[in-house]
Amino acid sequence: MEIKLLVDSGNSQVKWVVLFREHPGANLLATSSRVDVKTLLRKHKQGFFKQLILKSIESFKKYSTRDFKFLNMKKKVSVRIASVAPNALNKLVVEELGQIFPQQSIRFICTEDNHEIVTDSNHKFIFKINRKNPEELGVDRWLAMLGLREHIVRKKLQSAFILSVGTATVLDKITIKKSERAVHTQEVIHEGGYIIPGFSLMERSLEFLTTKLETTKYQPTKFPSSTVESSLSGIYIAQAAISFITQSSTPIFLNGGNLDKFLTAWRLTKKLLQKNNNIIVDPWLVFKGLNQLADRHPSHYCSPDFLQNS
Repeated sequence: MEIKLLVDSGNSQVKWVVLFREHPGANLLATSSRVDVKTLLRKHKQGFFKQLILKSIESFKKYSTRDFKFLNMKKKVSVRIASVAPNALNKLVVEELGQIFPQQSIRFICTEDNHEIVTDSNHKFIFKINRKNPEELGVDRWLAMLGLREHIVRKKLQSAFILSVGTATVLDKITIKKSERAVHTQEVIHEGGYIIPGFSLMERSLEFLTTKLETTKYQPTKFPSSTVESSLSGIYIAQAAISFITQSSTPIFLNGGNLDKFLTAWRLTKKLLQKNNNIIVDPWLVFKGLNQLADRHPSHYCSPDFLQNS
């Protein structure tokens, strides 16, 4: 029996995916969930995060043909965490997960340059970061690039953009080319990108105006007349506009916690600009990248500062 817990810990939300395979020949099953960081912090003393994780794992009980006793198999669970959150939140997450799983099964993923992945067909991918200090690239941006691998193969991509819409809105440029040094090898290069405040940060900056309107239910309109609606529609257009600086034919892979809001903004903005672009929604990019690294040797993982100092 195999269980993997993949955790994507951000500044606004903690998201996770649980993968379950009852035996080597069985289908791989998955479930996912998320929780707001504010809720997690507020309910930490009640073991709220631990309860949510156990609930996700127990959901597989109905699919198991064996006696599903999680407590007897928890040593077989792999826990992999990618975090851009402050150490205080990382410590909380590890503390609650450590009440369920052995500490040695909980591993953090960190950004690394020149990472190699060899597929079953003996094809190699080398993931590169084109910047002075590659380790400073956010691990979520790096994992999203790794998560592109299946799209690169299926669509035979030579270039792509990754648009992540969360606490911040981030547009990354990715170039794919054949390696000049090795056969059956492709280099996937992170060329850089843009970062702007996300929906909630922009709304907060205009809070004195937007408090009069329920922002979660707001639908932007074309050239609204009131000050409040003009502010919110402006935020939506500003968010979507970043996607239109790309070449129209190059695919933009969209992921993040604000997908629905962004798509609403994008539909309005393309009408206003009378332009189109190639948006492809893939909310699982980061988890696809995380899963590719879930079975690495322990020496390849990293330790956050709070673990090193404890």
